[in-house]
Amino acid sequence: MRSLQVKFSALVVALLVAACVGLAILATQHERQALEAEVEKHGRALATNLAGAAKEPLLDTGSGDFDPELSLDKLIQEVGAQPGVVRVRLLDRDGRILASRDPGARGTMGERLAGHPQSVDGVWVSREERQLLVAAPVLYSDVLVGEAQVELDLRLLVDPVVASNTQQLAAVAVVVVVIGVLAGLGFVALLVGPLRRLRVGVERMAAGDVTVRVPPTSRDEVGELTRAFNEMGDSLEQKQKIQQAFGRYVDDYVLNQLLESDAHEKQAGIEREVTILFVDIRQFTRLSEGMDASHVVSLLNECFQLISDIILGAGGTIDKFIGDSVMAYFGAPVPQADHALRAVTAAIDIARAVDRRNARLAASEDDGVQVSIGVGVHAGTVVVGTIGSDRRQDFTAIGDAVNVAHRLEKLARPGEILVSEAVQRQVRGAARLRFEGERQLSGREEPVHVYSVDLGPLRASGAEESAVRA
Repeated sequence: MRSLQVKFSALVVALLVAACVGLAILATQHERQALEAEVEKHGRALATNLAGAAKEPLLDTGSGDFDPELSLDKLIQEVGAQPGVVRVRLLDRDGRILASRDPGARGTMGERLAGHPQSVDGVWVSREERQLLVAAPVLYSDVLVGEAQVELDLRLLVDPVVASNTQQLAAVAVVVVVIGVLAGLGFVALLVGPLRRLRVGVERMAAGDVTVRVPPTSRDEVGELTRAFNEMGDSLEQKQKIQQAFGRYVDDYVLNQLLESDAHEKQAGIEREVTILFVDIRQFTRLSEGMDASHVVSLLNECFQLISDIILGAGGTIDKFIGDSVMAYFGAPVPQADHALRAVTAAIDIARAVDRRNARLAASEDDGVQVSIGVGVHAGTVVVGTIGSDRRQDFTAIGDAVNVAHRLEKLARPGEILVSEAVQRQVRGAARLRFEGERQLSGREEPVHVYSVDLGPLRASGAEESAVRA
């Protein structure tokens, strides 16, 4: 920001100086032309008046008491005393110099200029090397009897005035530049202030504070930029809230897909075919008897950690923890074509992981508590979305399919995985299933065909299993 102020101030100064210099040059030229025009007008008047006053002395023959030469010299001295006049001469009709400011020029022949083709109204004006020569005819009854010549030095009459005015213009230019610089600095301060606040906001947001906002102070481009920054902050804050809300319940891939989806779709309920998975720790109440609260919580956290890692690794979404049970579903919020296979694979992996944990405890003769699980899996259409009040909300799945999966979990014996016929139709080519018969579930009129999952190896190839876990 400091460099911006310096650059802008330098630019303002340069523009002001250039403008002042340009205006000064134009003003000086215009003033010089005006002064030279006034000097020319003054020279015409001097020459014309001299010609009029020298008319009678030029015609006088020298008889009587009147001395024509003395009269002419007096006229020459009067005109020569005028400021800027460097030469004054009176010529007769033949061009001989009768009177001159230079005594040595008397009697010599001079050049008659009046009546020259370039003269105006008989008065001839010539400029040469900053000298202005004016020649006016001396007429008597329209008869040419002589010529009056006056030469003025423009350097004596024009240059001092131009120099004085130039100094005044320079002083005014300095004042204008100072005022312009101060005004420029004030403008830069008004411009840099919002930009500085915006930069601080960007730095804070880059450091992770997505709640920072910068109030717009104008409606110009800087104000539009500030509003765009605030909109970006709103979007990032919304994504952070979603990430905080779902980060512990879905894997990274599902979370990224959720963040990239439409904001309305994230909040509104959507119908989706999913596979529901319930995992329950069997006889947990009896297992926890005699244990203090911290050990109970530690055991639950250990089991839930194991179960959660496998569900999230298979691309599932953890809906909630219900006492000593876990509810999860596959196929939402991001659609998954193989959601049933993912759920069954996760159930098998959970059962095997629990068996390995128990075997490890038994081999180490540790005091840890061995556990067993029951799993129920069902596929069906549910509504997935944000449900709750303005003070408490959950992203969950509701529908009959959830109830069926829960009832299947209740029917499962310790270490058993029960799936419905809807699941069996989608995974029978990849997992070994055994028909357990029809079961009447609580709350349903029609019986449900129930299958148990053989915990032996999956029939799917390694590539297929890797795809399931992706």
